[in-house]
Amino acid sequence: MVTTLGLIIPSAAAYFAVEVTTMATQFTWFTGAIFVGYLLSFIVFDRFTIKQVLITAYVGCIISTLLMHYIKDFNLLALWLVIFGLCISIASCGSSTLITQLWHDKARQTILVGQDAFFNGGGVIFSLIASWFIARSFQFSSTYMVVAAITLFVLGLIFISDFNQSNDRTEVTGSSSADPQTQWNSGIILTGFSLLLFMLAKISVFIWAPLFIEQRFSVDGSVSGNFMSNIFSAALVGSLIGTWLASRMKVKYLLYGFVVISTASIWLLLSSKNIETVLLLAFLYGISVSATFNAYMAYALTFVATPTHRNIAYMLVMSALGGALAPYCSSKAIELGEGTDDALLFCFAVLVMVMVTLVVSEFLGRSIQHRQSLTLNSMENTPGA
Repeated sequence: MVTTLGLIIPSAAAYFAVEVTTMATQFTWFTGAIFVGYLLSFIVFDRFTIKQVLITAYVGCIISTLLMHYIKDFNLLALWLVIFGLCISIASCGSSTLITQLWHDKARQTILVGQDAFFNGGGVIFSLIASWFIARSFQFSSTYMVVAAITLFVLGLIFISDFNQSNDRTEVTGSSSADPQTQWNSGIILTGFSLLLFMLAKISVFIWAPLFIEQRFSVDGSVSGNFMSNIFSAALVGSLIGTWLASRMKVKYLLYGFVVISTASIWLLLSSKNIETVLLLAFLYGISVSATFNAYMAYALTFVATPTHRNIAYMLVMSALGGALAPYCSSKAIELGEGTDDALLFCFAVLVMVMVTLVVSEFLGRSIQHRQSLTLNSMENTPGA
């Protein structure tokens, strides 16, 4: 649903006979609902089991995708997008909670990072599927029927799966018996804001880069589809390499590298004169967004001594908020400017702000570590401590 936005929006705008920017703004209902869904997850999993929530959420996803395809009303589309966004974000939170309860230590880290690889692999597949449907003049929501079919398959797996745990748990829920004190400081808060900005730029690129390419180089949707496919092919490889690098270097350096590459690739994209160079730049940009979210998460948690689910939820909410704002903010950038290149200029400016926030967070991190060191030394030198 997310990775095909840029490919879907032009044909959807033509289908509903509205402006492209109006259509893009409509998808703010979807990205905004994802943000709200993460907030609701704090409450939902305290009251219902994960299996109950997943079944309800995936049924909602299937119903909403069917309604998007068969009910041809532009205003009602917003409602279907809200339902899907709420359901899929709550289901995603439930899936991550299952991972943390079923796996531990290195196994948990491996499968959490592996989600990046699966996301990027899905981006490759669905970019190709969307391009295939668009090239054959299918309705824009035809790709969503594939989503509905996959969701139905997952729903079947949930029904036949055993959610009862043998390791001293009865049925898996989202709650935890241990509730340590959550630490907050300026470092983790600023890093969360930096992630918001990065996701704002990232999703905006997904939305507008395909149309920018089609208009700048007078090519059809299959070429822009190849561009998006190249992004996710590189991201798939990059997420695997990033996992390997993260085990051998400080994650902050990996994060800095991703952000610098992302900023440079957008600038080069705006400056490119031929389509061959643009398709190559897609690989560069794909590497820059490959495992950035997990790098942000790992970096943010270095600011607190004992991370809790609230720290993790904060980063998820900031990420979702950045994605929620992307359709609206990037559309406004185009309306205030002269074309789709203004959306990419907006992304470049936002990424520059990302670099600034990371530099500031680095200095804050050193200050926090210095204070923690002084506190530890003081405790060690205190009699009876």
